[in-house]
Amino acid sequence: MNAAFSPSSPVTVTQLTEQIKSVLEDSFRHVWLEGELSHLNPHRSGHVYLSLKDEGARIDGVVWRSTVARLQYRPDPGEKVIVRGKLNVYAPQGGYKLIIDSIEPVGLGALQAAFNALKAQLQSEGLFEAGRKRKLPLLPRGVGVITSSTGAARRDIESVIHRRCPNIPIILYPANVQGKQAAPDIVAGLRLLNEHPEVSVIIVGRGGGSIEDLWAFNEEIVARELSRSRKPTISAVGHETDTTIADFVADVRAPTPSAAAELAVPVRDDLLYTIDLYCQRIERALSSQLQRCSEKLSQLQLRIERSLSTDALHSPLTNRCHALHSAFLALLGRERSRLISLEQTLQGLSPVLRIGRAKSRLAAIQTHLERLGDSYLSQTRHRLSEATARLDALSPLASLQRGHSITRKDGEVLTGIENLRVDDQVTVLLARGQFEASITTLSEHHMSHENKHGKTE
Repeated sequence: MNAAFSPSSPVTVTQLTEQIKSVLEDSFRHVWLEGELSHLNPHRSGHVYLSLKDEGARIDGVVWRSTVARLQYRPDPGEKVIVRGKLNVYAPQGGYKLIIDSIEPVGLGALQAAFNALKAQLQSEGLFEAGRKRKLPLLPRGVGVITSSTGAARRDIESVIHRRCPNIPIILYPANVQGKQAAPDIVAGLRLLNEHPEVSVIIVGRGGGSIEDLWAFNEEIVARELSRSRKPTISAVGHETDTTIADFVADVRAPTPSAAAELAVPVRDDLLYTIDLYCQRIERALSSQLQRCSEKLSQLQLRIERSLSTDALHSPLTNRCHALHSAFLALLGRERSRLISLEQTLQGLSPVLRIGRAKSRLAAIQTHLERLGDSYLSQTRHRLSEATARLDALSPLASLQRGHSITRKDGEVLTGIENLRVDDQVTVLLARGQFEASITTLSEHHMSHENKHGKTE
């Protein structure tokens, strides 16, 4: 570094800036910097200009277009990130900025460390061993799927299965596949589908994302539940380049959800073609074997007839020939029965039969609901009639019809003379009309038994 400048030997601005540039760029060639991303400004040239800040300072930075093209992580403003780069001094403006060549979210290193630790632990326990993994069934009774009900993974899996083998049902467990509740939800789905009688194989998966998005499939509880599954499992998490702990533990790892569906079910037309091909081969083989046996028996019979002058051996040989022929026909019949049974099994998987049984159950439920509705309506009407009768019995209008009257003073019903004075005005309500009266005489006495039933004094 040059000595301090003096008034007798001043330097130019360019010279000072060049010295500052040399010192800073040489001292900060490799910088790891953590901060909050702000002022993200993608330029039409392809470069991205941004700022990093914390509580006390801010620094500007730039990501060149060539670096932007290879970045796997594209942060949003406000995110905390860790960047790697070098300081660059821009002499014309006398400022400096960070030239960034790597960006990753804060905490990514901790997640990767946790991933590596759990992977090593489970591998040491033998959960990744190929010997413990099961083969997938050739023709599953049903396919269980654990994924988001609204994600693209569900649509891809259902589309592939319906296209390849539309008779096989899909039992979906709509699970959270991202966030804190995702791992317990996936475990619950595995337990439920393991108990489902129609599920023969289980697909667990979702679309691609960052390591944080896929972290539920790196949780230990998910890995251990996959290892305990009694039914074969297929892990289909993310894209082909994404790898999770679930991929190592599951019986089969599929690069994508669509590939998982292709592994889970065969192509129905290919399967039927293969069955027909095997049937033809069996028939040709049996026919050929029968022909050879018949020819051999004919040759033996001819040799015996030529070598023997007696017919003593003719009858046993004929019986053996008949027995061999009968045994061959029985074998052929069993093979044909087996082929018929396979055809009936395939026909039993037809959705037409399932839909018919479902319609019958639906009709029975509808009839039962109609009966319950009629019974409930009848009981309600009966209770309404009883309540109406009780209400009529308690109505003051009924008393008026029997000859009683209601006397009011200033809107209040009178039951005695305590609040009455001579010349007070009262209103008397009858069953048919009312009239005004003036009090001329007041006297206290008790009503007779006859008065209590509607008579007036």
